[in-house]
Amino acid sequence: MPGPGNCPPCAMDRSHWTVVLGLALCLALVGCGSDRLSVGEVHGAVTAGGQKVETGTVRFVPIDGTKGPATTARIQNGEYRADARGGVPLGKHRVEVAAEKKTGRKIKSRQSIEDLLTDETVPMAPQVYTGEDSPLVFELNSGSDGKYDIALPAVDSQEDKPK
Repeated sequence: MPGPGNCPPCAMDRSHWTVVLGLALCLALVGCGSDRLSVGEVHGAVTAGGQKVETGTVRFVPIDGTKGPATTARIQNGEYRADARGGVPLGKHRVEVAAEKKTGRKIKSRQSIEDLLTDETVPMAPQVYTGEDSPLVFELNSGSDGKYDIALPAVDSQEDKPK
């Protein structure tokens, strides 16, 4: 039987583990906060040759030391909003835009093994804006309102016209 000033072994173990768990929680909270990625929502209008882009995507790809994943937003009725996972990482980005319009015809879907019909689309802007050669650059800062309107030239050369 324990006397005065002596703790039973189970009480000692319990208080020891409470302290260890408390310290571990503090360290976890401090450690996680410093690695958190700062992001912001980006939104705006997209035009090609002065016309509203009907459909497509806008992709923000981190460049020049900006850390974080690429962020993609859908264009709908000439507008986009990049807010998935909190938005676009703060910093400098190459902007890739796939701007398309519907032709009014239905075609067999390329993304299905079944014979599903989908709207046929054609590019509204030159191909150079759709990939890693895109000349568009956007920098998102912590004080920014996130507004970024994109005005692309219309498809005008033979190589950019749909076949």
